[in-house]
Amino acid sequence: MIKWVVFDLGDVVLKHTNALPGLSALMAAEPEKFSQAYFEHRPVYDRQSDAAEFWASIAGSTGSAVPDAAQLAELVKLDDIGWSEVDPDTLLLINDVAASGTALAVLSNAPSSMGRLVESAPWAAAFQRFFFSGDLGLVKPDPEIYAHLSENLGALPDEIAFLDDRPENIAGAIAAGINGFLFTDAAQARTDLRGIGVPVELR
Repeated sequence: MIKWVVFDLGDVVLKHTNALPGLSALMAAEPEKFSQAYFEHRPVYDRQSDAAEFWASIAGSTGSAVPDAAQLAELVKLDDIGWSEVDPDTLLLINDVAASGTALAVLSNAPSSMGRLVESAPWAAAFQRFFFSGDLGLVKPDPEIYAHLSENLGALPDEIAFLDDRPENIAGAIAAGINGFLFTDAAQARTDLRGIGVPVELR
């Protein structure tokens, strides 16, 4: 029996960031070079939540000036907000899962600042637990993060369903014994969850 449905955030619950043009402009960096550096350095930021190091690394890769304290604060704010637009179809799925009586959690590779923003969002009230890589010092698909998830949910791995848009994260979850499903859209996720007994309607 599935006791928990766990959602990734970016490109699952939340739409892909729309902030890259503004961020590259703020750093006076060439947009394509900025985008490449942003995603190259992101995994370390998601694990360590060190904003100064993250944006200094991007500056080094793009030839931009290292941001001062005021600019750094603006970059963090703009970056977090850029990842904050909720996908309406996924939100409907979340509400349907909650209405079924199944508990909900978030497992996201995200810095701590993003975690605090998410936890304060109105839509997040549907979730009982939140796990952010920046708080844990672990990132998906580290095996330890799935063990931490299961232990702290008080559930066996096979009592957990996990939705994520990255194949490597799903592979890590499945290796840990969790019911992992690659997220492509909310409709497919409904089919996947119904297949393991979560009583959500197909839409």
